[in-house]
Amino acid sequence: MIKHKKYPYHCAMWWEHLFLFLAWAIYYALHSAFAATWVKSKLGLGQKNYRLLYSVLATLGLFAVLIYGATIYSVLLFPPSPTSTYIGLMLSAVGIFIIKRAFRKYSFRAFWGLKKEEAGELVTDGIQAKVRHPLYSGTVLLVLGYLIFNPQLSNAITFVSLLIYLPIGIRLEERKLIDEFGDTYREYQQNVPSLVPRIFKRKQP
Repeated sequence: MIKHKKYPYHCAMWWEHLFLFLAWAIYYALHSAFAATWVKSKLGLGQKNYRLLYSVLATLGLFAVLIYGATIYSVLLFPPSPTSTYIGLMLSAVGIFIIKRAFRKYSFRAFWGLKKEEAGELVTDGIQAKVRHPLYSGTVLLVLGYLIFNPQLSNAITFVSLLIYLPIGIRLEERKLIDEFGDTYREYQQNVPSLVPRIFKRKQP
């Protein structure tokens, strides 16, 4: 929701935005912690039940932070225009398209913990042949697009928090992938960029 009225309590507003940033920091920290292998082994719930619990908690936490960010009073970083609205919607649409393409290679039910996830081979074709983490790429475009569409300070904090977390989240995730796939994943790392596809292909030696 875009708010145009002058806010009389600037100090309170900044505290609310600081709390939003801290809420994202806590959410991402818990998100990474509960994805860690040692946490899974400590709880001993089994792969399917743990995945379901993880998905439910992650979804509830995400909605809680998003709702808080949408309800605090914020200020516009720049006045919206038809051009910025169009660009924002287009970027978000591309982000959603990338996320949908990435999910083609995964079982939706297994992702949510509704069925047991079977060990499989490393996915390196389709959109995964362009970037190693298309879900993250799509999420960045989705959040950036919404920020341009609704350029509030609260949405900027959400976007910046995502950018700060991504290198950490990617590094932790790739540690697990290296443990699982070894040199196969290391070679994949060398040949495929993380988030942004290469315009020009690297020449093979």
